[in-house]
Order: sequence, then C-alpha cells, then structure tokens
Amino acid sequence: MESKHTALICLGANTPDAAARISDATDMLRSLCHIGRITPAYRTAPEYAGETVPYLNCLLEVTTAHTFNELSAVTKSYQTAVRTAAAAAQLIAIDIDIVVWDGEVKRAADFNSAYLRKGLPLLQAESKRP
Repeated sequence: MESKHTALICLGANTPDAAARISDATDMLRSLCHIGRITPAYRTAPEYAGETVPYLNCLLEVTTAHTFNELSAVTKSYQTAVRTAAAAAQLIAIDIDIVVWDGEVKRAADFNSAYLRKGLPLLQAESKRP
C-alpha cells in the first residue's frame, strides 16, 4: 500500500500573465497529486521581493504518494524552467513552495507570511462548500 502524504502548497506569480502561470502550475501539480482544496487566486503585496508589482497567489491542499524530496524536486525544476523561459527583471513567473508537509512546517517564513495568512480563510471556505 502506498503511503499518502498531505501538503499545503503556495503558488505565486507577478507577471502580466500570472493567472495563466498559476493555472499551468496547478495543472502540473494535478498530474502529481490529488488536489483536495484550492483557493481562488487572490492578490497580495510583495513581502520578500522588494519594490515590485503585486502578486497573484493560490493555496492548494494536496495528497500525494510522492515523498517530500520527490515533489520538491519536480516543483523546483518546473519553477526554474518557467522562470528561465519568462525571464523578466523583478518579476516572478511562478513560485511554488511546499509550506507544510504532513503537518510539519517546512517553510516558516512562508507559513508566517501575510500572503499565506490571507489565503488560509479562503482555503477553509472551500471545505464548507456543499
């Protein structure tokens, strides 16, 4: 029997086509994971990127048979490929962070960020929909 892991993943982008970048990253994650809950995309001010344009963010709660290292390697490889293809000064084509893994916070700065805190109520609202 395969072990199932749960993760909270944060997506972010601040390019003019951020919505499409978030959608494409979600599709990529859907090929690796079961998406249990997902927020609508929401705007946030940049926190760690200096003075730049606002971000579009999305939170996903997923389950997967992949290990943390496997999923992290695939998401970072995808992130690097997209960023390289869409290189632009001060803009992030896609940022994919596994913030919580099996209940353990893996990225404390992201976990305590305003962009994640803004998305958590949206994620909770997704579980209350009929």
